[in-house]
Amino acid sequence: MPLLLLVFSSDLFYQVFSAPLKLITPVSEKKKAEAIIVASAGVHPSGAPTHSSAIRAHTAGLLYLENWAPEIIVAGGVMEPYDPPLEIKGIRLILRGMGIPDEAILVETKSKNTHENGFAVSEILAEKNKNRVLVVSHDYHLFRLVSVLRKYNLKVIPFKANRSYPHEPSDWWHQFEWENFNRLKTVAHEYVGIIIYKITNRI
Repeated sequence: MPLLLLVFSSDLFYQVFSAPLKLITPVSEKKKAEAIIVASAGVHPSGAPTHSSAIRAHTAGLLYLENWAPEIIVAGGVMEPYDPPLEIKGIRLILRGMGIPDEAILVETKSKNTHENGFAVSEILAEKNKNRVLVVSHDYHLFRLVSVLRKYNLKVIPFKANRSYPHEPSDWWHQFEWENFNRLKTVAHEYVGIIIYKITNRI
């Protein structure tokens, strides 16, 4: 057991385990679109966004301020263990705090997973007669989200919210981190999601 814990907490194991997902992650681009879609990564019961949701919201806000699209649509996409209220208040507040007007922010609160994100967003865009979107999420989630949106015949431009930095040399014991367990869980969840979505023809 101690040996397994050591292996699973190693940065090397995480890098190897996540390599296939990185290979299929769409390349981020900045291109003009009719709307920016940002996928929520969950909110706390108070409505405050999780750290990942805040990063995604901030990234979407920057893209709006750079005039890549005239509006932002926030897709719900929340799952256990989060139990959000009807209004994803925190994400809207982040965007408003960046100087984005209320009329440029639309919060979709019905979807609870990536597939429902795609359906809800496609319905909203159809009503607006729009289909070219700049999609913001973390790199590990982009492949599945982009694939779902394209299934609904949307023209998708992917953009990852997180940034990759080269690993700097460090002492050997810094290569073993408990945080790698959470990273492995996230990547494993994405692998399972991709397989299920593929089998059920959602992507």
